[in-house]
Amino acid sequence: MRGSTLLIVLGMVLLGVGVVYPFITLVVDTTPPDIAATCPENGRVYTSLTEINAWVGDPETDVVSVTCTINGQTYTLRKSHLTPYAIADTGGYALWEYDIPDITTGGTYSFTFRAKNKAGLTAEYSGTFTIYTALQGNWYVNNQPITSPTQTIYTTSPTVSFKFQKTAGVEDTKISCWVEEGGARILTLTLTDTANHIWTGTYTFTPGTHTIKLVASDGTNTVTFSIIGLTIQGVGGWTLTTQQTLMLIGAIAIVAGVTLRIKGK
Repeated sequence: MRGSTLLIVLGMVLLGVGVVYPFITLVVDTTPPDIAATCPENGRVYTSLTEINAWVGDPETDVVSVTCTINGQTYTLRKSHLTPYAIADTGGYALWEYDIPDITTGGTYSFTFRAKNKAGLTAEYSGTFTIYTALQGNWYVNNQPITSPTQTIYTTSPTVSFKFQKTAGVEDTKISCWVEEGGARILTLTLTDTANHIWTGTYTFTPGTHTIKLVASDGTNTVTFSIIGLTIQGVGGWTLTTQQTLMLIGAIAIVAGVTLRIKGK
């Protein structure tokens, strides 16, 4: 009995000690979270951005929040519903993500990811990314739309007008438009209508047929047309293409030959 009574008393004492002095868990954390792979990524070019995400981990404590600010707009990311096995495979990193309103307007954007752990320590990852929209547009010669690389344009005036109108692409300041002939640039168009994204210019040709190239470029993409027949009407209303010129020379040669033969008789 004495032994059992002793055990009961000892148990009560230990129970009382446990109540008065509860055990606590102390975590010493001196390192902030680590932000690994992200989207967007610094220096990257995207055609559009529809989602932001980041792999974030912490060696001592859990990550409690991840945000991303893009051009002043802050989004609070949510931890992805990955299985514990998948998270374990990444070395303790978890995927945080958010489905943002689509960013499709061309330009350069700034961003900052921020992650905080349970100890209140934070980490940041900042940079810029670019949304690129491929250059698209229409060329016009004397206000006639150019729709084919083998198109022939006829004109009675040697002064010809050129126009390019952008329908999609990066900002106008990054776009150049010009006309080439024989591999040389003969005319650089000027941005004359910023509201409608129109470049214009004129050039005076000699009468005859010219093969020209129309080029609009943003440094990455080009909108190019080659016109094999820009025919300028000659004096007196005559319009001579290359083929017609050769035929005329041939006819003159035949007449000259016949004339010489008659005189020789």
